[in-house]
Amino acid sequence: MPQAAPAALPQISVSAKGRNKLLKLQLKFNQKVKKISELKEELLKRKESISHIQKRVHDELQPLIEQLLEQRVALAHLLDRAYVLPFFRKREKEKLALFIEETTFELIDRYGRHELKELHDKYAELSFEDSQALVEEEANEIAEQLFWDVFGIEVDLDDPEFDSIEDELDQKARQREQEKQARQKTRKTKAQLAKEEKAKAELSNISKTSRRVYTNLAKLLHPDAEQDQQTRVWKEEAMKRVTQAYHQDDFFELLRLQMEFMQHEGQQLDSLPEEQLTYYTKLLDEQLGNLENALDLFSFSAEGELYFRYGGTSKQMDQKFSKEKKEILLDIEFMKEELKILQDPQQVRLMLKQLP
Repeated sequence: MPQAAPAALPQISVSAKGRNKLLKLQLKFNQKVKKISELKEELLKRKESISHIQKRVHDELQPLIEQLLEQRVALAHLLDRAYVLPFFRKREKEKLALFIEETTFELIDRYGRHELKELHDKYAELSFEDSQALVEEEANEIAEQLFWDVFGIEVDLDDPEFDSIEDELDQKARQREQEKQARQKTRKTKAQLAKEEKAKAELSNISKTSRRVYTNLAKLLHPDAEQDQQTRVWKEEAMKRVTQAYHQDDFFELLRLQMEFMQHEGQQLDSLPEEQLTYYTKLLDEQLGNLENALDLFSFSAEGELYFRYGGTSKQMDQKFSKEKKEILLDIEFMKEELKILQDPQQVRLMLKQLP
């Protein structure tokens, strides 16, 4: 079975002679390749870390969180029993009712403790289901107003025909874009039109560039004509990697695989003509932008929040989880003591005094 070359970055051996345009392009190519490699490694590190973090949250934190939730449920029931005591004044009972309502609503809405719906509804003006429906209705009203303000279209988001309205919006957007292009075309000079044609040609060449690398690798690695079974299996696996990179528009990976499976291509990079190197650099530039966007999106996602809260080296992760577990355990012990103390109605009264 052929031995793959060690994973290496596609790099150009830049000569120090002259500071011409080609030299600048070669340096730019190398810089973008390094940056893409760094971003891909960072994204991979975060994805692997998230998987590990989610398992630790499930195994180590979730059981403790469930214990804490049980204490909060017990508190809601304790205060429910206290509410009927003649010991409390009207204002105190109002505070008790509001506290029970807010506590049970959060436990149902955030933690799925649906068994508390009956207790919540006992103290709330609106049932939990009605509250949820009201929130959804308000959200729909805001969305419908936005449709009117932005598109000048009156919509009903509850209407089963809403999908057809979305199609209508898409059609109108396409129509506006076509009209805009038509207006711009009438105002364009010959120079502008020539520039656009050149840009279209460049895009076509960029697509061909990526396809050329893929085709070269496909010819080398195609397993059908291979007689040796072991080599055939190796080629099938290698071809899967190449095809995946091509369909994911991962030009960096195509170049890296080219170096891995066609070692002589590494030397060919050094002699790429300016035009071809320009296309290579544009492809890498586009990929770099996509990776930067992916990192930005990750930072604002739920997974990103988990990563920044618990991620880091193994030691840092251990420290963060250890600290979190200690804090939850302290909260559990506090709640247990609180439940004992609040068996006394006088202590409930003191607690109510601290509430706004």
